[in-house]
Amino acid sequence: MIQRFSLFIALLVVGATSLLLTVQVSTGQTIGEENDTSLEGNIAENNTIILNAAEVGEVGEDETAEQGEDEAYRWVDSTGAENPDLNIISNTEYTIKIDNPTDEEHELIIDSESAGNKSAIAESGDIEPGKNVEFKFKTDQPGELGYHCKYHPDMMNGTINVS
Repeated sequence: MIQRFSLFIALLVVGATSLLLTVQVSTGQTIGEENDTSLEGNIAENNTIILNAAEVGEVGEDETAEQGEDEAYRWVDSTGAENPDLNIISNTEYTIKIDNPTDEEHELIIDSESAGNKSAIAESGDIEPGKNVEFKFKTDQPGELGYHCKYHPDMMNGTINVS
């Protein structure tokens, strides 16, 4: 009886290992390698940027909140990074997907600065609480752009590096 049980366990382990190897090979993953689906850290292979609104606690001393607000908000990417730098390639179209699970309205604005003047070059439109939006974005100029929330610019902002 013990020999049959031992044989059963051995076959179970061998079968599970074979299944794991099959899954890894079918996904192009080698043994011991993690499956990395990101490009430039926070942009998926299909040029999709996921940048969600998130409530991250209370407003700090160095932050400015709208009147009556005590919560602090950030843009958070798919890796969990807050207000991350985004690295994109010029003349490439990106889809920006934003989910807003917070109780506040947000709007992503991408801007450029020239001679001290900021101008919006793309906007998500208002993102109501519990809603999500998706929009396309493309720039032809290498350099640095900024992004921020229309309603929480001091808390929700970051840099877009265009190569």
